[in-house]
Amino acid sequence: MDLPENLHRLVSELGDSLVKALAEDDHCRDLTYQIQAQGYGLMLILEAAPIRLRGGEAGEGLPLEGPEPPFSEDDKRLMKSFKIRMD
Repeated sequence: MDLPENLHRLVSELGDSLVKALAEDDHCRDLTYQIQAQGYGLMLILEAAPIRLRGGEAGEGLPLEGPEPPFSEDDKRLMKSFKIRMD
């Protein structure tokens, strides 16, 4: 899906802000060093996918269309480990 230029810019800016926040967080940095000390590299992937909102134009802050996406038990454990709630 082609993103409008303004949305592409906002998503890019969000990614930059998240990287900066993680890099500046002492606990995240310490965990990264611990992982590297054990001989492992680390790659974090965040996917931002645009979705349409129910009953209006994008940006109106309305609930999402359709049921929640299916998540495997592994997905749920991973999200829980990052303290991501699905409610």
